Amino acid sequence: MQSSDDVAAAVGRNVRALRQQRRMTIDALASAAGLSRGTVIQIETARGNPSIATLCNLASALRVGVGSLVDGDAAPRAVVRRAEQAAPLWTSPAGSTAVFRIGTDPPDVVELWDWSLQPGDSFDGEAHPMGTVEVLSVLTGHLNLRAGSTELELAEGDTVMFEAHAPHRYGCVGTGPVRFTMVVLQPGDAGLVPPTSIAPASPE
Repeated sequence: MQSSDDVAAAVGRNVRALRQQRRMTIDALASAAGLSRGTVIQIETARGNPSIATLCNLASALRVGVGSLVDGDAAPRAVVRRAEQAAPLWTSPAGSTAVFRIGTDPPDVVELWDWSLQPGDSFDGEAHPMGTVEVLSVLTGHLNLRAGSTELELAEGDTVMFEAHAPHRYGCVGTGPVRFTMVVLQPGDAGLVPPTSIAPASPE
């Protein structure tokens, strides 16, 4: 069983990490949890053991369970999604695919996608919330990317990062298919309601 000092240290570390992940100031967390600013500072610096009611209020404000606040295991979490678990969330009659590999939960969403487009095929993506960024890296073939009024031609080995708050299109150019990986970065303050053209938080 953990000592009271160990529990206080774990709670302080976890509250501070979760607050920073959610881009909350100390004042914002204190207000959301119904606590004083001084109380939050004391908790984050492990200067005292919070009551059960205080823990419940903090957990509610941070949108986690109490267990996430008192967990003393500092080992980094590793989530493995095996190849057979990958989800093809879009296919076209031409045989193009968009495979969702792995992603995080809100508030800060990060997703990894694996795309394959057949010659002449394309996909039109809807605008994301302001602040969303996409990073594409071409593995094989040639990709045409249109993001708002910007149009780019990308070849094997090319990588691009662009703001995705305007409609965008990925297209295969050339005689062979194009395959590219895509990372979607949607910070919590960009809005939590995803577009509906592809699930889950969806790159398009």
